[in-house]
Amino acid sequence: MHASLLYSAPDLQLARVTCDGHDGPRPREEGVDSERLVLALHGRFQYRDSRTRAVVSPGVGLRLGPQRPCEIRHPHGGGDACLSVRGAWLRHASHSEASTLVVSTEAYVRIQEMLAHVARGEPVERVQVEETLGLILTPGERGPLTVSPRERDIAHAIAHEAALHFDARVSVEALAASAGVSAFHACRVFRKVTGTGIHQHLQEVRLRHALALLLDTRLPLADVALEAGFANQGHLGNAFRRRYGQSPGAARKARSISPE
Repeated sequence: MHASLLYSAPDLQLARVTCDGHDGPRPREEGVDSERLVLALHGRFQYRDSRTRAVVSPGVGLRLGPQRPCEIRHPHGGGDACLSVRGAWLRHASHSEASTLVVSTEAYVRIQEMLAHVARGEPVERVQVEETLGLILTPGERGPLTVSPRERDIAHAIAHEAALHFDARVSVEALAASAGVSAFHACRVFRKVTGTGIHQHLQEVRLRHALALLLDTRLPLADVALEAGFANQGHLGNAFRRRYGQSPGAARKARSISPE
């Protein structure tokens, strides 16, 4: 078994854990020392404790509670790779006992997008991490969408706070606090009202500020990146190309961007 740390904050850590699937004899049952969320990236394994029996795969997540003896097996003989999430942050949504969670296709793709940022050496923002995990821990509502005035107020408050603090290392919790709701409720309501996620909205705000600085000032590109809330010039460049189809330097030289 091998673990690689992907994201680390005092209250939230993400790691990629790979297992070759060779179980071998175990002298005793296993367990974890704190709340943990396990999401299969590929492969599968069998999990069993006194209350839960499940096959964890890319469509099924597992929420573990501390000090609960369990058994993990790979009866098919194949290995797996999982995203392991731990930290005090999980207490907002997890319980002490283990339970399975449905991982939608959208949530799985969002996880892989986040991991792709890590693989490219790009910074992963707290907002992106929280929102992606929120898709799993608090799945969206189903059926016809009816937006209430309260929900519109929540989305407006979050957007207002994002507009004020786009250049800071904000978290979903901080943005949600401005609306007086939990982080998970904020993610669900904001997407319901606006049709987009909080991280995507925040990124769009930053890109518009970066574009304005490129076309209307002579700030060096590195300074434009920092002023607009990006971690560095490379981070800005990658996001800018994905959004506008050209580099920040090319946009400045042409004094225009490709049509959206």
